[in-house]
Amino acid sequence: MPSTPRLIAARRVLDHFYWTKMRARRGPVAVDVPGGPRIEILSLVARDARMRIAARAAGPVRLTSDAGMALARPDAGGRIEVELAAMRHLVWHDDARGLSRPLPVYRRRDHLRAALAAALDLATFPLRHGADIWAYFRHGDSAAGDRMERALLPLLVAPETLAQATDGFFGAAPMPVVSDAVTIVLPVYDAAEVLAECLANLAAHTPEPHRVVIVNDASPDPRIAPMLAGFASRHPGATVLTNPGNIGFIGSVNRGLASARGHVVLLNSDALVPPGWLTRLMAPLLADAGIASVTPLSNDAEIFGAPVECRPRVLSAGEAEGADRAAARLDWRVARAEAPTGVGFCMAMARPWLDRIPAFDTAFGRGYGEEVDWCRKTAALGARHLGLATLFVEHRAGSSFGAEKAARVAANNRLVAARYPTYDLSVARWREADPLLGPRIAVGLGLIAGGLGGAALPVYLAHRLGGGAEHWLRDRIAEHVGQGGGALVLRDDPDSGRVLAELHCAQGVTRGLLAPGDAQALLAIPPRIELIYSCLVEAADPLGFATGFADRLRPGDGLALLFHDFLPLCPSYCLVSAAGRSCGLPGPAACQACYGALPVTSGARPATIAAWRAGWRALAERAGRLVVFSQDSRRQVLRVWPEMAAKIAVVPHRIGHLPRTVRPAGPRTAVGTVLGVLGGIGRQKGAGVLRDLADRADPGLRIVVIGQIDPAYAHPGITVHGAYDRDEIAALAERHGIDCWLIPSIWPETFCYTVHEALATGLPVFAFDIGAQGDAVRAAPNGRLLPLGRGLSAADFRPLVAAAE
Repeated sequence: MPSTPRLIAARRVLDHFYWTKMRARRGPVAVDVPGGPRIEILSLVARDARMRIAARAAGPVRLTSDAGMALARPDAGGRIEVELAAMRHLVWHDDARGLSRPLPVYRRRDHLRAALAAALDLATFPLRHGADIWAYFRHGDSAAGDRMERALLPLLVAPETLAQATDGFFGAAPMPVVSDAVTIVLPVYDAAEVLAECLANLAAHTPEPHRVVIVNDASPDPRIAPMLAGFASRHPGATVLTNPGNIGFIGSVNRGLASARGHVVLLNSDALVPPGWLTRLMAPLLADAGIASVTPLSNDAEIFGAPVECRPRVLSAGEAEGADRAAARLDWRVARAEAPTGVGFCMAMARPWLDRIPAFDTAFGRGYGEEVDWCRKTAALGARHLGLATLFVEHRAGSSFGAEKAARVAANNRLVAARYPTYDLSVARWREADPLLGPRIAVGLGLIAGGLGGAALPVYLAHRLGGGAEHWLRDRIAEHVGQGGGALVLRDDPDSGRVLAELHCAQGVTRGLLAPGDAQALLAIPPRIELIYSCLVEAADPLGFATGFADRLRPGDGLALLFHDFLPLCPSYCLVSAAGRSCGLPGPAACQACYGALPVTSGARPATIAAWRAGWRALAERAGRLVVFSQDSRRQVLRVWPEMAAKIAVVPHRIGHLPRTVRPAGPRTAVGTVLGVLGGIGRQKGAGVLRDLADRADPGLRIVVIGQIDPAYAHPGITVHGAYDRDEIAALAERHGIDCWLIPSIWPETFCYTVHEALATGLPVFAFDIGAQGDAVRAAPNGRLLPLGRGLSAADFRPLVAAAE
C-alpha cells in the first residue's frame, strides 16, 4: 500500500488537474433567509485554480470558506470582493443573529465538466511530456524530472507565488510643469535637529512655485520658534502659524489645510526632500484629475518602503542620495501603482478632492491612520491613490511623536478596521502582488550601493536548485549584509522567460520576476559592481543569460567566474558521460561523441562541444579571475583551458559549523553495519551506486540516507530520513545507529560540504578516489578511499569499520 506521503501527493495531483479545469462564470445569484440580510453573488469567476468573487450584502455578514477561514466582510457600501484558491463551498454568516447558509458557488455541470477535462488532461500527460519522461527515466535527467514535478505537483514544488514586475520601468519622459504654486503644509513639534535639515532641504531643493504653511504645535523647545521665524523671513510665501496650545498632529494639519490654496503637499518635519522632488511628486497628479494623492518611496513609509516594504531602515551616509538617483532614472508613467492608501509623511493631495474632503477626521486623535481614512473616503467618491517610485524621500520617522507612537498606531488601526472592513485585505493583496516590485528593487539597489563608499556591489548569477552552491551563496550574502551592505542575485526562470531578481539587505529580501531587459538595466544603477557567475545549471540558455549581463559591464566593473560545477566546460556539468560514468574530460573527439548523445540537461546549446567551450572561454577571457574551490577542480579546468592558468585562484570553501563527534554505539558484531549517506542524492551524487548496493540484498548492511534520494532510484532496502538541519547530523547518526558514512558521488565534486560534515563526526568515511571529496578523504585520518567504477558490497565496509573500532 502506498505510504501516506504518496497518497497525499497523488491527491494533490488530482486536485491540481481538477481545479485548473474548473471554469465558472455566473451573474447575480440572490440568497434570502427569513430574519437575515439578503446576500447576492454579483459575479464568480473560477480559472486556473483561482476563484474571484464579488458580492453585495444588505447587512453586516461575513463569508467563510470550507476550510473555516473568515474571508471578507462588506465595506461601507455593502460590497465584498475576494480572490482565493478554488474550493467547493462558501458559507455566509450573520453573527448578530447566529444565522449561516451555504452559498451556491458552482453548478453541478461545472463539476462534471471539470472532472472530464481533468481526466483527459491527466491521460494525455505522457504524450505532452514524453520527452521529459524518456530523459528522466532513461538518462536520469534531473532537469526533466523537475519539469514533470512542477507540472504534476505545483503546490508542492512552488509553494510561493512570485510577484511579477511591470515591464519597462526604466526611462525618461517629459513631466508636467508645476506652474501654479503648490502649498506645502509642514506641521512641527520639537525635534529641532531634524527640523533644521528638513527646512534646509526644502529651501535648497524647491525652485518650483510654492508656498509653505508651517504650523508650530506649541513646541516647548525654545529653539523652534526662532528657527521657524528665520526660515519665514528668508522665504517669501512662507507662513508660520503657532497654536496657542498643543492640539496634536491632526489638528495642526487641518489648520494648515484650511490656509492652503491649490494642490497641497503634506510634509512631515522629519522628511528630507531631495533635489527636483516637487516636480516628480506632482507629475502624476497634474497629468490625471482622477488621482487624489501621490506618495513617494522612502526608507520608512509602510507599503512604500524600500529596499523592503514595511521594514524601516535607518539610513547611513550616501544611502538616501543613492536611492533618489536610482529613482530619478525611472519612467514616472510606469514606475507607479494604484494603492489602497497614501502615507502622510510626504503626500501630494489634489485640490479637487480636498474640496470634497477638506480635512482629516479628528476621531483619530493626535495622529496615525488619518490619511488612510481620507484616502478611503475619497476612493469611495471615485478617487485613486498612487505610490510613486520615481522619487525617494528620507524619513526619520517618529522624531516628533516619541514613545506614544505604538499605542496610537494600535488604537487607530482598530478604528480603520471598524470603518473599512476590507481595507486590511486590500493591503494584503497589494503587498502580495507588489506592483512596485521592479522599481522597489531598483531604488533599493541604489540605496545600498550609495552606502558602500565607492566599493563594488556584488551581483550574483545563480541557479534555483539549492545544494552546495546555494549554501555557499547564502554564506556570502550573510557576510555582505553583516558588513552593512547587501547583494543582488539574478536567477533565470525558464518557466516564465523572466529573471528572478533578489535584493538582499539587513531588512530582508525583495524578490520577484523581472523582464530580462529591466533586470539587465539594474546593473547600471550602482557606481561599480562585481558581477559573479555562481552557477546557471537549468537556465534556459545559461551562456546567453551570463553574456547578456556581462555585456552591461562598464569600465571599472569586475567579473568573476566561479566553478561550483563544470558547466562552462560541458553541458554535463558534473562531467558524467551519456553512459552514466565519470568521463575525465578525455579529449576533443571523445567529448564531441559524448556531447551529441547527452540529454538536454542545461538548456540551449550549440551543435558542437567546441562551440560551447568557445562561448564560455570568451566570457572567461573577460573575467578578472576564475575561482575554483579545490586543487582537483583547477586540474579539471586546465585540461580544457591550459592558457587560463594565471587567472585561476584556488579558494577553498570556508567551512563554518560542523557536527560534533558521534558517540560510539557500543561493541559491533561481524554483521549489521549501518551505512549512512548525507544530503540530496541524485544521479551524479551516486543514487545508482546506492540502488545497486541495496540490490545485493545483503542482510548485514542497512543503508540510511539522511536527506533525500531521487525517487527514480528509490529502493525498499534504503531508509530515507528526509530533510535535516546541519545541527542535527550527529544526533541523527546516533539515532539511526550509523557505523560509517559513504559519499557515493560519481563526479569530481568541486567542493563537498557533506564529506567534511561526515568526517567531523569521527566515524569512518568512504568515498571514491575522485574530485574534491577524494582529496578530503585522503587527507583525513578517518577517511577511506574506494576505487571508482567497481561495484560495492557490504564486504567493502565491514572490515574497515571493525578496524576503526
